[in-house]
Amino acid sequence: MKMEQRIQQLCKKLLNLGYYPFQVKSIIQFAIGSSNIDAANNADKLKLVNVLEDYEKLAHNFSLAYSK
Repeated sequence: MKMEQRIQQLCKKLLNLGYYPFQVKSIIQFAIGSSNIDAANNADKLKLVNVLEDYEKLAHNFSLAYSK
C-alpha cells in the first residue's frame, strides 16, 4: 500500500471514530507543519502516518474503555 493511501485510510478511520474533519486537518498540520499532504516529502509522510496511527490507537482505546 502506498503511503498516500495509508494516510487516506487513517484519516477515514479517525472520522469514523468520531473526530471532526477540522480536527484531522489540525493533526495533519501539527505533524508536518502544513495541511498540504501532496507537498510533503517522504519523511514527513512517514511521520504523519505514525502520528495518525497514534491518534487512531488512542481513539480506539477510548471507545473500548467507554463502551462497557
